[in-house]
Amino acid sequence: MRRFCTGSTVKPGEAGEEAFRGFMSKHANVEIGLALRSDRWAGADFWEQQGRRVSLDDILQRADVVTVGIDGGGLDDLLGMYVIGRDRETREWLGWGHAWAHETAVVRRKSEASRFQDFVACGDMTIVRRVGDDTAEVAEYVRRIHEAELLEHIGIDPSGVGQILDSLAEAGIPDGIVVGISQGWKLGGAIKTTERKLAEGVLVHGGQPLMAWCVGNARVEPKGNAILITKQASGRGKIDPLMALFNAVSLMSLNPEPKKKEYAVFFI
Repeated sequence: MRRFCTGSTVKPGEAGEEAFRGFMSKHANVEIGLALRSDRWAGADFWEQQGRRVSLDDILQRADVVTVGIDGGGLDDLLGMYVIGRDRETREWLGWGHAWAHETAVVRRKSEASRFQDFVACGDMTIVRRVGDDTAEVAEYVRRIHEAELLEHIGIDPSGVGQILDSLAEAGIPDGIVVGISQGWKLGGAIKTTERKLAEGVLVHGGQPLMAWCVGNARVEPKGNAILITKQASGRGKIDPLMALFNAVSLMSLNPEPKKKEYAVFFI
């Protein structure tokens, strides 16, 4: 049983997880990791349980191939990057993300300023002053992966990618590595793949507060037989790093070959 701060006791059958989280967040000043709502993304139910100690360095050490997703980047928006590496031994998908925000976005979204600063303190977000610093830092992360001979492809929303492409080119990333990922209903396959990989325990991630916030912000919009997760449906809640994750999943789900060939040595 759960005991609310009012002293009343609520049994699991009397109040579901969603009601409990909402009550605690509103009345008890308790920050709940994921804001689970009725129109939430199905993967949110499995997100927290898949949190591990996963960093970019861990991925570079353990993976046999890596895909990268990038999304967003407007002055009033977040620029999100997500990296997925496939563990060479367990075949698990290891995930890690980061976001960049321009000072303008922080000023305009004063209600989120303290939250953004918390993400900065966690190492999940960087606030930049100059336009272009964010894409340059993304390119530097990608360059590290490329130089480790692990990078398969980079998945990007085809709209508004000019400066990202320029920064990647300046970092020495070959043009053929960048792939446009169709958005809208065409992203539905990647969304469902992510759900399944989380539920199966195959996709593990760094347990980052930034990503938990984005997952909690995501709203599902039915579209015929498909489902959509769009920035419009999610309202003011930012989901750019989550969309970057879906872009990376789109590429990893193609089951790319290991970038480094391993050779067995036999002694006779």
